[in-house]
Amino acid sequence: MLRKLVGLAVVGTLLFAAVGGGWLVAGGPLQGEAAAPLTVDTATAAEHGFAEPRVETVQFQERLQVAGVEKAVDLSAYTMTTTNEETGAAVVTVSLPGWTVGGVSLNPVTYAPLKQAVNRVLPYLPMETPPVTWAGETTVDLGGENVTAGEYAVEGEAPRLVVARTTMGGDTVFAVGLYSTEAPESRDSVDALFAELDHG
Repeated sequence: MLRKLVGLAVVGTLLFAAVGGGWLVAGGPLQGEAAAPLTVDTATAAEHGFAEPRVETVQFQERLQVAGVEKAVDLSAYTMTTTNEETGAAVVTVSLPGWTVGGVSLNPVTYAPLKQAVNRVLPYLPMETPPVTWAGETTVDLGGENVTAGEYAVEGEAPRLVVARTTMGGDTVFAVGLYSTEAPESRDSVDALFAELDHG
């Protein structure tokens, strides 16, 4: 599921730290736990026509070697999935540890351009995703915060994706909405649920 995405974040963190300083070399295991899932309660989801959200924890325990630094890695992340059968919409969220040092996140997916974010995240979501192409930027309300999101067209299909990213409570969080271009209420339901998402 998210193991490859988590592995990417870990390798990027090790590279950043190995080049920028020695704090990882002498320390113990690289440990991290996402503070909370980005989710919504069942009643609120139902108000917008979505099914009960399903939250899962992803555990990652490996030994990785990057730039001569070998570290034991022990971390956990969260995903949340919910669907709206009436509008054909779906929302998936991902919460990853931010690994902040001095208030700065070392997680490379925190800074990846939105055009690349889809390539970093979608292959590891708990659902099949066909090839997508960049279709521009938009602004969405994500948990009460206006953030820039990427729009993506799905190859050979009518649905589109909107992918938003921000930092909440020290976590790097993504919200991915799938909606039908043939039904305006489908995108409206995604936007409504994005606004209701809560990290905690």
